[in-house]
Amino acid sequence: MTADMSRTAARPRRHFWRRAVAFVVDMAVFYSVLMVLALPLQVVTGWNLGFSIGQSTTCEVTTDSPLIRQVETEWPLAAGETRTNQICVASSFGPEQRFFISTVATNENGIASSRFVSIGIDQAGNAIPLDISAASTASNILLQLFFLALFVFATARITATSRRTPGKALMFLRIVNATGTAPSLRQCLTREVWKFLPACLLGIAVTVHASRNLPGLSTLASGQFVDVIRAARDMQTPDFSTLFAVSLVAWLLGALWWFGPFILWRGQTLYDRRAGCIVVRSDATEDQPTPTQQ
Repeated sequence: MTADMSRTAARPRRHFWRRAVAFVVDMAVFYSVLMVLALPLQVVTGWNLGFSIGQSTTCEVTTDSPLIRQVETEWPLAAGETRTNQICVASSFGPEQRFFISTVATNENGIASSRFVSIGIDQAGNAIPLDISAASTASNILLQLFFLALFVFATARITATSRRTPGKALMFLRIVNATGTAPSLRQCLTREVWKFLPACLLGIAVTVHASRNLPGLSTLASGQFVDVIRAARDMQTPDFSTLFAVSLVAWLLGALWWFGPFILWRGQTLYDRRAGCIVVRSDATEDQPTPTQQ
């Protein structure tokens, strides 16, 4: 009993909230810097990297869009319904996006309701087919993984050079190895990769499941405007119950990976133990690791 109590007392503190705040700060700083670098690239190349700032949308009623006839043919108005067609422009510090929106409104027994169909258009006003292909899904996943890989490498590089990330510096935390010194780049990369690996795998699984198995999206297989109109007309909305269940399971598994070690505390998280590292207070000595902790 005395030996167990001694080992428990020797374990470093959790620093759960400090670590949580440090992580949020690091992510905010990283993506702020990434946005500053990516926005000019979007403007110059026209690529959509998923960043926007100061976005505003303006809409104007139109009567001469080349899409109006197609909407009226595929979605004729019923008694008591009215239709409004608009061209909307979403502008920001980045690529400008244009949309055609057709809204069908009805007022029955004093109860107003509306449905609409929307699709992106080019400068000539023609519809841009929706890209819901496997290649599009894969490219979105790869883009997100690329940004995450940049964050992982930047964090590992900063830590391995005996410096601290902005979040850890703010919360007076630092990462050390078994000897109490800065870990190697290999250790830091191992730590960061194992930290995010479950989230990456689960995120990919949820994304692939959503793109392949959501009922109601099968009618949009071609991505053509006529399919979008018919889906809106017939109110063919996807059933998100299965996706919700998959996402819930993914969240629970992620919580078990991240939060489980803090509940059953053994001095390290799973990814810290995998890399042979420990998180300590930079302004205290009681958390310094000893050989028995590693």
